[in-house]
Amino acid sequence: MRKRIEKASNGMFVGSTPLESYYNIVKKTVQEYTLELTRHCRYKSLVSQTEDGTILDDRSRLIDQYDACLIQDAHLQAVIETLFSHMLGERYMLARQDKNGKWIRDVEQTKKIQGSQFEKIIKEILYAQFYGYSVIEILPDVDQETGLLKEVNSIERRNILISQRRIIQRQHQWFPGWDITSETYRHNYIPIDTGGLGLFASTTPLVLAKKYTIANWVNFSHTYGQPIIHGKTPNESSEDRNRLAAEIANAAQKKVLVTGTDDSIDIKTFTMSNSEMIYKSLLEFTNMEISNLILGSESMAGATQSYVGSTKAHEDIFRARIKTYRRFTENEMNERVLPALKYWGYIPDDVYFKYSNQIDMSMENKIKLYDMLTNKYEMDSETINSDFGITVGKQFNTAGAGGSVSWGEDGDDDHHIMSDQEYYRRYGHRRGEKAADAKVNFLDEVR
Repeated sequence: MRKRIEKASNGMFVGSTPLESYYNIVKKTVQEYTLELTRHCRYKSLVSQTEDGTILDDRSRLIDQYDACLIQDAHLQAVIETLFSHMLGERYMLARQDKNGKWIRDVEQTKKIQGSQFEKIIKEILYAQFYGYSVIEILPDVDQETGLLKEVNSIERRNILISQRRIIQRQHQWFPGWDITSETYRHNYIPIDTGGLGLFASTTPLVLAKKYTIANWVNFSHTYGQPIIHGKTPNESSEDRNRLAAEIANAAQKKVLVTGTDDSIDIKTFTMSNSEMIYKSLLEFTNMEISNLILGSESMAGATQSYVGSTKAHEDIFRARIKTYRRFTENEMNERVLPALKYWGYIPDDVYFKYSNQIDMSMENKIKLYDMLTNKYEMDSETINSDFGITVGKQFNTAGAGGSVSWGEDGDDDHHIMSDQEYYRRYGHRRGEKAADAKVNFLDEVR
């Protein structure tokens, strides 16, 4: 009989001991980033020469870099949210495979992997792609009201030595610590390790460069972006000049300026050049690189393309990238997460996590697809209702008894869906005529 491990946790506890972490996510520089890469290279060189008990794979400072860039860059957050929108929702299921290799959805078991707690698991699996690793804490408690998992947490990455498979209570200290591969913890703590530093290792220098580019652009715009108002007065008194300057400054709010007879006002605007375009080009370049790295295409992150063919090509790349993310999620689920849930008896042993094969498409493409399918196949009205929220009745172009498609042949099945001209072009004869009796009118053919 499987025995439940008694433990308390709220996301910052292993056993009954709180984890202690500190954060430093402000004023990050490229020099700090390169220093952490040097530290990681040193670890990779020495890992085979040290004994257990020595901290080597400490990436807490690198995680500070990652978090700083994620929090401060709106474009990076938008790209990740776009990815999540295609990975979460009713796109996955628990299924069984039949003898023909077809996956059969288990409706009752699929309900157990819906809800906010299970979405945390999928997000942490995806975050492992970005950060390089994640550790998921799964408690076997079930909510009595919903019947779903009650608590799923993400262990703070600053307290994880992922390559050494250890959680530490305090950063940079080996003791106290917990081996998550031990029998005590391995059914509750699921390590997701990509083996690298994650995609944020490539986006971090771009975001840092972008941050300084924006700062320089703000200074440039503050200096040259606003027009200079030049006032002239014949008075030599500094007090009169200062008074005129104050009146010009107040005129920006009051919209009214009264000057002397000999005073004059001149507005000097900045001559446009390519200088300000340098900053814009750098920002567009960094955003494009981030979008291409994570989604495979900048157009899927909001950029526009010059022609339709380019957009479709980018859509194909985007769908291929989403398919790769889903495949990675499926593998981690079936190899690491589901065995823990099966161990606790939450789900049966013969089900597997699968994403559906439904293609995500725009509403316009859905309408075109349904228009094609309803002309050739009889479709269930529930299918249309689930996609469009529209309740439809009997399908016109289907035969009542046999369920076969009627293409407008003679008889009661011709519902005059198509026009007479379209009918003639398709079948070569008019309504009510048999094909053999139809007489060719060469004048109509020419016309």
